[in-house]
Amino acid sequence: MIQRLLLFYLIFTIKICTARRRCVNNGVLFNEKIIRSPIVVYGEVVGKRVYLDSDTELLFNVSFRVDCILKGPDIQSPIEITDAGIKSGHTACQWLDPGYLYVVFLEKWGVHANGYRPLDFQERLVDDVTTDELQKTCGLMKIPPLYSATDRCPQVSNSTYCPLDAYDRSVAPEEQPAQNRNPQVKQSYFDHGSLFQLQSNITVPREGSLMAFSGGLHNNHACSPTISGVLFFIIPLIMINIF
Repeated sequence: MIQRLLLFYLIFTIKICTARRRCVNNGVLFNEKIIRSPIVVYGEVVGKRVYLDSDTELLFNVSFRVDCILKGPDIQSPIEITDAGIKSGHTACQWLDPGYLYVVFLEKWGVHANGYRPLDFQERLVDDVTTDELQKTCGLMKIPPLYSATDRCPQVSNSTYCPLDAYDRSVAPEEQPAQNRNPQVKQSYFDHGSLFQLQSNITVPREGSLMAFSGGLHNNHACSPTISGVLFFIIPLIMINIF
């Protein structure tokens, strides 16, 4: 009888733990994220404010400096990104740590002109791999934000891989009609299958990030002390009853 009660308690504890918040990557390839996103921007996180921290969600707002519009309409920098983080009903999470450059996949949200929210995709940290993928993904724009005096756009849709991308992405926003700035992302001649590998199922936060301590710490490991404690008492009791 005691063994059954202890076993039930252990199963119940594990079930509760699995319901706690966690980040799962959906394995969507980089170019597929771009195709499925109405707005894709490149820039830096300049501020981050957590407004909900619970067992199931960790949500925050972000101030984002837009350096370049890779897909979508005219945008005036900076923008506000809301409902980012670990969101109920979403499979992917966002980290968006201040001081880093990201490619972010967004949709318009809210009544404010500069209000946006992330789609159910994790952002891409700008590193050597992302820089390479931007050059090998066809159909991307290279448009600075409205009223920007500086062009911080990265190199995108390199002609070596995208010979059909004929339009000039360096044209200033006021010189290029807005209705012509959102072409469908074309399939690259580059073999995406060998470049864009599926991501790991579980998202691992970078060391030292805010999310690693305030979110990731008790996303995947919140129940570890609980389970360890339960096992510490249950296993000896079961052994006593057996022998």
